[in-house]
Amino acid sequence: MTGWMTYGSKKHDSAEKTVTSVLPVLHRAIEQITPLIDADAMAFTNYLVAQKMPTTNEEETLRKQEALEEALLTIVHVPMKIMELGCGCWNQLEDLSANYNSSLKSDLQVAIRCLEAGIWGAYKNIMINLDDVVNDKTKQEIAGKARKLLETSETMSSRLLAALEK
Repeated sequence: MTGWMTYGSKKHDSAEKTVTSVLPVLHRAIEQITPLIDADAMAFTNYLVAQKMPTTNEEETLRKQEALEEALLTIVHVPMKIMELGCGCWNQLEDLSANYNSSLKSDLQVAIRCLEAGIWGAYKNIMINLDDVVNDKTKQEIAGKARKLLETSETMSSRLLAALEK
């Protein structure tokens, strides 16, 4: 909102270049994140289907375990992608926070908080579902990557919010 309401404003002509470079990137991120909401629901549905698989013999039990692991990794992959896409927006928000319509400051602050909250929520989703992943190496790699993205998000959010308070 801050970008769109700054765009084209004669009073904020100096922000035009920033806004025109930031808006397409943020718009693409939104377009990529939106279908992930449905993908998240579908991934969980696949997990529920795998839970109902029979285990009357060793072969079926093994197939069920493999299906559960595959479904869990898909469940974890979706919020990881959300975290990656979300973290890809921080530089644009930083650029925008340096050059925007200052009467929209609170809108920009809300955008920063919303992005941070979305990334935090995706992180929590990953960590909850990682508990059931069997492969420890995969679990550690995913957890480490998620933690780094969360740290980046927290750092950027704090830095941008502090800068906007000056």
